[in-house]
Amino acid sequence: MSTNAPKTKAWRPWFVFAGCCVLSFIGFGLIVNTQGLYFNALSAEFGVGRSQVSLPLSIEQITAAITMLFAGALLKKIDSRIVISVCIALAGGVFILGSTFTAIWQFDVAFAVLGVAYVIPIALTPPVLLSNWFNKKLGTVMGIGMGISGIGGAIFNPVVSNLITAQGWRTAYLITGIAVLVCILPFSIFALKFAPDPTKGELPYGYEEQAGNGTATNTAAQGLDAKKAFMTRAFIFLSIAIIIQQFSNSLLQHISAHEVQYGFTLSQGALVMTGTLLGAATGKMLIGILLDHLKPAVVVSLFTCIGILGWGGLLISHMQALSIVAGLFAGIGQGFVLVGIPWVIRNSFGPKDYSTILSIISMFGSFANAAFTTLHGTLFDSTGSYVVSISGGIVIYVIAAALVIAAYTGRPFRENKELAEAQ
Repeated sequence: MSTNAPKTKAWRPWFVFAGCCVLSFIGFGLIVNTQGLYFNALSAEFGVGRSQVSLPLSIEQITAAITMLFAGALLKKIDSRIVISVCIALAGGVFILGSTFTAIWQFDVAFAVLGVAYVIPIALTPPVLLSNWFNKKLGTVMGIGMGISGIGGAIFNPVVSNLITAQGWRTAYLITGIAVLVCILPFSIFALKFAPDPTKGELPYGYEEQAGNGTATNTAAQGLDAKKAFMTRAFIFLSIAIIIQQFSNSLLQHISAHEVQYGFTLSQGALVMTGTLLGAATGKMLIGILLDHLKPAVVVSLFTCIGILGWGGLLISHMQALSIVAGLFAGIGQGFVLVGIPWVIRNSFGPKDYSTILSIISMFGSFANAAFTTLHGTLFDSTGSYVVSISGGIVIYVIAAALVIAAYTGRPFRENKELAEAQ
């Protein structure tokens, strides 16, 4: 061994992990989870209806989904710290500039930019970077790094709501934009490197243990090429699973309305939604930890049962305390799709083209989420309730779980591991 070998920077993976936590906590919790709080204020300010003030969010979802087509490749080919920092600067700039808007159409344009800007650092970066920097405990760090977004949402929702009430939506927009820039940019510039560089003493967490067992390999080179992955049954199964599972995910936007339908006040309905957000945070953290210690089929089945119990409870319970508990369980079940599926994708195809594969599958999910959100509203208008939507979501939970388990059982990375390591 060369005496000039650089000293190993054992702290580096945890620096990346800290940066991913900040992205989820501030980025997702503040940028994504608070957008609906501005609806009433914007409607009053510009004299327009709910459909017009919510249109920017639909535009944002569409541009985010389109961005996913090339986001994975972009993150891999260009220094991730540059890509993420530019995106965060744009996202923060949208809110700062938005505080000066004088017409509702300006939000349509701005949120088209926001969709492009937020999806790479907030939706794609945490699972991709963590998979590159952690060979061991990947499920645990992925669960915590992505689960903390729910805690951020639970904290920032009342903070932003109070800001809007006390200082106005323009001040809330301005403070949000500044907070995004100040809190995230230091980490995106210095911490969020795409993958370890062994020549600089950077190794993924768990690399030493593998080396000690005589299995040291270039883990970043393992796995299937994206083009080969796209032709596998596992890719097809996972794509279908994430598409149909958005039927349940998109119902989260309608939970408060569902509770109000049965006589709850808006505040009581919002409390059920808060329980769901906290459940989602818990579920994402818990499923990550369990995936590191139990068989994936057992973990997926467990969270499917919890999710079904939660949505079933929301369907039949019309008491606030029980609805809050049911919402908590429904949120915990979301860990299945929000962390479980990205983990299965990583372990089905390997790290080689994980960013590209994940971005394409996530794109399918984004389009499906936008479509199903509208579909639930249409079903409500037709039937007068969310019974059809919730019942359908329960059935879909079972189908999606079966597809994910089948994809993992026949995962091509395991079947081609020796070939991948030889490349």
